Amino acid sequence: MRFGAHHEWGKLREVVVGIAPAEDLVLYYEESARWMPAEVAELSRRHAGRRLIDIDADWARRCEQQVEDLAELLAREGLAVHRPQRLSGAERTFLAPNGEGDQLFPRDPMIVVGDHVVDASLRLICRQRERYGLRPIVRRAVQETGARWSSVPLGSPGCVDGPFLEGGDVLLNGRQIYVGMSGCASDLAGADWLKALLGEGYRIIPVAMKSNVLHLDCCLALVKPGLLIHCPEKLIDGLPMALRDWDKIVVSVDEANRLATNGLVLEEGRMIVDAGNGRVIDELRRRKVEIIPLPFDGPIRMGGGLRCAHHPLLRESRPD
Repeated sequence: MRFGAHHEWGKLREVVVGIAPAEDLVLYYEESARWMPAEVAELSRRHAGRRLIDIDADWARRCEQQVEDLAELLAREGLAVHRPQRLSGAERTFLAPNGEGDQLFPRDPMIVVGDHVVDASLRLICRQRERYGLRPIVRRAVQETGARWSSVPLGSPGCVDGPFLEGGDVLLNGRQIYVGMSGCASDLAGADWLKALLGEGYRIIPVAMKSNVLHLDCCLALVKPGLLIHCPEKLIDGLPMALRDWDKIVVSVDEANRLATNGLVLEEGRMIVDAGNGRVIDELRRRKVEIIPLPFDGPIRMGGGLRCAHHPLLRESRPD
């Protein structure tokens, strides 16, 4: 393999890690953002369009530093680490005038599955521009590795008519691809688009979630074959059938809200987890998973964890 991923595990070789310059973080609020914790939602309503550094400088700088710490850790682990470009000019105001330019969570605006790299269609209008900071990385992958590049058609600006398809909703399990559905992000039209792209060799399985859950990786993680972390209270119909006999680490709603399901798998049996999720770390270690704890509370408060802050470009695994 020169490019691609087939599972949530397998040795991670090449990755995109987000950037979060403190001066680029801008608060936003849109009606579909009902997943926000009450405190953050109120702050965002009151200060939408303003720079976070002017509202809470400590939080803004903590986000920047913790994302840099993640990138440095992955580089020390021997991974090839790529970073998005900072947006400039018209890119910073594309579709929304607030000038938000952060590239904190590359998980969502791109999707790597098999040898495909996909420009996602995000429901939040102000996040559509994030694809532009990733374009140099995508072009390099296409030119140097033969990756196949596609773009989901953009949904309507009113967030009513999709398709919407976001990377945080897409979990890979070989030929089975799980796509979260809550009304906050991806929709059935997005899942159908992905099925048409991948063809008959794949099963696209929608996973129904409560209406205040942003993405599937906010309530489900596939750690390694036979082991998962999930929050049953955030899933409407339970786990997909193929996962129901796996060993399960169950997390509470509060733990899920702290993104206990949103870690970074380095390889099968080895994982980076937010240091604030101590009980889940203990449960993973009991199951012989080597854990590297890393403080990540700044980005988590912004709505995304360690999985959100990276996207695999090369993960060594084979489809089933």
